[in-house]
Amino acid sequence: MLRTISASDLRAQIKRVLNDVGYGQAQYIVEKFGEPTAAIVSIEDFYLLQAARQKQASASFRDLVADIRERGREVDPGELHRLIEEARAEYYSLQSRQPDAD
Repeated sequence: MLRTISASDLRAQIKRVLNDVGYGQAQYIVEKFGEPTAAIVSIEDFYLLQAARQKQASASFRDLVADIRERGREVDPGELHRLIEEARAEYYSLQSRQPDAD
């Protein structure tokens, strides 16, 4: 069940909210001044989100490589280097946000 809670109510009800989320009874959207600013989800949902982000980054990198191979010699070496570095940075950024599986 998706619920909305204000930041001030969250401070007063944090134990209940964490229990609701931890036991899979709810997910929360946290609002500040009526605007959504954060979400509180179970750790399982968080891991799923991280895996989806990593999969998306890997797919983006594979698409970039396929595009470069398709274009062959049409790619300027400087542009190629920039594209590869951009894709690498995106991939490692997502990797660094991935929690350890220990």
